[in-house]
Amino acid sequence: MRKHLFIFFICLALLSCKMVMKGAARHWTKKQIKEFVSDCEQHSAKVLGDEKAKIYCDCAVDVIAEKYTNYDDVKKAGIIQVLKIAKDCKP
Repeated sequence: MRKHLFIFFICLALLSCKMVMKGAARHWTKKQIKEFVSDCEQHSAKVLGDEKAKIYCDCAVDVIAEKYTNYDDVKKAGIIQVLKIAKDCKP
């Protein structure tokens, strides 16, 4: 029973990761997504730690991509504005 439960959670985690990237991929290139997530993790890891930063940034990339469909607009927006948009992403 435990083995089946473990496999279920692994599949669920993999599916949620794929779903996360699907939202951002509708608007941004893979390179832009990778750049955003990398920058996000680098900065938020200082406050959240590496593991929580990854969870936060995987959520934030979709939320931000929905608001800023043009990646260049994200770069122009201030960090405070971006953080306000991703406020519901919980690590």
